[in-house]
Amino acid sequence: MTVDTKKVVRVDGLARAITASLNATIGKADTGRALTRDDAKGEYTNIAEYWKAHRTGAVYGVQKPKWSATNSPACVKTRDNTGLVIERSTNTTAGRDDYRALNAFQCMNVNATVGDDGKPHVTAIEGHDQHYDRHGRNGLVWIMTPPLYYSVRETSTSLEILISDSKWTGFSPMPGLLLPDGTERACMLHAKYMAGLDANGKPTSWSGIQPSRDFGCQNDYIDRAAKLGKGYSGLVSADVAYIQIMLMMKWATTNSDVLGGMFQHTMQTTVTKGESNAHRVIVKTTDAAGFDIDNYVNVGTDGERNNTGNHSVAECRRIIGKTVVDAANTALDLDGDAITTINPTGNLKDYVSVMPYKTGATDRILGTDGIPHGELSIMHQPVKLQNIELFNGMYEGEQDTLIKAVKDSDTAGHCELWKTYDTTKANKTAIAADYTHIGDFPAFTDKTSGQWLYGQDISIAAGIPLPVGTGASSATGLCDAFGGDRRLSLSRELTKLHEQTLRMTLDEAVAYFDANAPRGEFVLVVAGRPKAGKARRDESENEEYDER
Repeated sequence: MTVDTKKVVRVDGLARAITASLNATIGKADTGRALTRDDAKGEYTNIAEYWKAHRTGAVYGVQKPKWSATNSPACVKTRDNTGLVIERSTNTTAGRDDYRALNAFQCMNVNATVGDDGKPHVTAIEGHDQHYDRHGRNGLVWIMTPPLYYSVRETSTSLEILISDSKWTGFSPMPGLLLPDGTERACMLHAKYMAGLDANGKPTSWSGIQPSRDFGCQNDYIDRAAKLGKGYSGLVSADVAYIQIMLMMKWATTNSDVLGGMFQHTMQTTVTKGESNAHRVIVKTTDAAGFDIDNYVNVGTDGERNNTGNHSVAECRRIIGKTVVDAANTALDLDGDAITTINPTGNLKDYVSVMPYKTGATDRILGTDGIPHGELSIMHQPVKLQNIELFNGMYEGEQDTLIKAVKDSDTAGHCELWKTYDTTKANKTAIAADYTHIGDFPAFTDKTSGQWLYGQDISIAAGIPLPVGTGASSATGLCDAFGGDRRLSLSRELTKLHEQTLRMTLDEAVAYFDANAPRGEFVLVVAGRPKAGKARRDESENEEYDER
């Protein structure tokens, strides 16, 4: 999208000053200046008024150079974002955070429900009442953010993304702010934690829960979310867009490695000395160095993490310490009940495998952005961004988007991105009438089909950041890969003792078998080309207005 920068509605902060002055003048008499909870109703009743009363009108920008100008992932902060500093926080150190007091970057921990109409109902707010609980005793845990608006300015050499808590001319509501009927939500809610499952198979956003692999599959997302009600969904493109834009805005980069994440930690070894009724596993000292304190591990007879045998001895246990046993062996001390491991004999052995972190691993971080342990590798632990816990070590799919692989010729093709704005209409098998064609991923060839591809540039379509061009790497351009999303079913050793079926995308299969050598005979079933939906339709938006 190209916009004439001469028409940007802003005069050196004058608009912000006027807005702030008005807020200060009327704020004393405006009950929206403070959050109000109706104890009889069990929820806050003035969320929309609160965020409206605290608008500042500030415009925060980040400029990403185009690939033709530089292939660096570094961005430049612009407008009211210029000069703002943020530092990574840990469990023991609070880094500098110039964003913490700014209205547009507020990110409150809350308990909330969502009505069938999609409207949020905030029932508790951390620090504002005694009802907030992150362990599920008061419902799901979310991050509440103010209504935000965005705009994109493009030049021949750069792309500038702008956000504001006020809807200036040329600004659109952030993805997810609009209800299906086109009206605005009182606030934005993003799940604080990766989804697990409660005893009834319903999705959770609670601290201390083992993430469920079900949510790497779109079909499971749709079915599980429906158990909570019509207003609920799994991860959607609006959640991802918010995370991506905030990463760029606050950290001035398109490389999420600036924070960290459980991306490069697949450690696995075998037990060297078996023990009965012990709270530990003994491994080679050289291997023990590859496991970090607070890592979660499975212990079992099978080295393949997708098999139940992988956790036949212990599942998702946290390493709470290390104890030297002798010159060659070290014990990994585990939380939970005592376990019994075996001495390795021939093919009989117990494996110790690093697994995704349980939710809540970032709860003790002294800030909105950071990692738990500053002394450990940032690529071995989850991160927190805008109070949202990310990168636990497990994939999450998007419920509201589908990718259609298009064959352009015998040697080339591209992928179309389709989205439904009403998650109750999310389809498991095809691009239906309720889907809109948002844009396309870059073309690929028969040499790159099914591979991880790295985008060079970024565009914003319907609020969704899309990669443009290929040829970058994990350290240049957009830094994060895309593609290979066609679904795949792999059945191993059918009708035999070790029969196993895996369901994933083509790219996930490549990554999985890079880390886990295939064993046995496989039958592969690849998803067919989805049916095409209707022609593209425009995004529903509120009429723009001028807040000068």
